[in-house]
This record gives sequence, structure tokens and C-alpha cells, in this order.
Amino acid sequence: MASVNSIDDEAELQKMFNAAQDPDQRKIIRTRLLAVKKINSEKREKERVEREQRRDDDVKRRSQAQIEENMQRMKVFEETAQSFGTKLETQVDKLRDQALKDKQAYIEKERRAEIARIEAAAKQHMSANIGDDRGDSMTKQRQQWAVEDKKTEEKNLKDLSKFTGKTASK
Repeated sequence: MASVNSIDDEAELQKMFNAAQDPDQRKIIRTRLLAVKKINSEKREKERVEREQRRDDDVKRRSQAQIEENMQRMKVFEETAQSFGTKLETQVDKLRDQALKDKQAYIEKERRAEIARIEAAAKQHMSANIGDDRGDSMTKQRQQWAVEDKKTEEKNLKDLSKFTGKTASK
């Protein structure tokens, strides 16, 4: 039994399970197979969470870089606008100030739209990785196990009825 507990390969355990005839041996192998599947599933889940975290960090980093770039552009634009000398309260100066405010509003609006697009893409990407396929495969596996358990139970009942028939006739 030590050899079964040292095996970490699902395929090898499944072959051993299919080849085993003794119900006790099958039970031990099935238990180890389920444990290995659980361990592998946890590893895959951990890797998926790490990938999502890296992707989220990358999205945040790009978003922050875009914000900083826009702020730098605004700063240069403001410095350029102020370097032309003292402001005179004329219609031209008022129009320039309004254009600056409009430009800031436009940049802020575009920044928010870009962030929304990035977040939507990230959510769409995450939802694409967490689809029904995983649940379907688990359901199929459970159905397969249920069929195998039913076959084993029927075989055990046959063996039991043979045994009780032999002992009752003696």
C-alpha cells in the first residue's frame, strides 16, 4: 500500500484502479486518486489566481501610467499657456482658459472611458477563463464515478448473494 500512497500521477492511479479486482484495493486506490486530483486542482486554482493577480496588476500599472502621462501633458500645456506673459483680461484670454478647461475635461473623460474599457476587457477575460467547461467536466467526472460505484455495488451484491446462497444450502 505504500506504493499507492507514493504515486502522484492521476493516469497511473486510474490504470491501477481499473486493473484492480479486490474491492479493498480499489477503495484504497480510489481514495488516493481523489486526493491526487484534489491536490492537482488546488495547484491549478492557485496558478489561475496568480495569473489573474498579475493581469490585474498590469492593468493598474498601465492605467496609472496613462494617468501620469495625461497629467504631464496638462502640466506642459499649462506651462506653455502661462509662458506667454501676463494674462490680460480680454476675450482671447477667456477663450484660451475655456479651451484649457475643455481640454482637461476631454482628457479626463477619455481617461475614464479607457479605464472602463480596460476593466471591461479584464472582466471579460476573467469570465472567459471561468466558464461552464470546468463545472461540466466536474459533473461528467461525478457521473462517471457514480456509474463505477453502482457497478461495484452490483458486483458486491452478487458476491454476497452467492455467498449467502452457499451458506444457506449447507
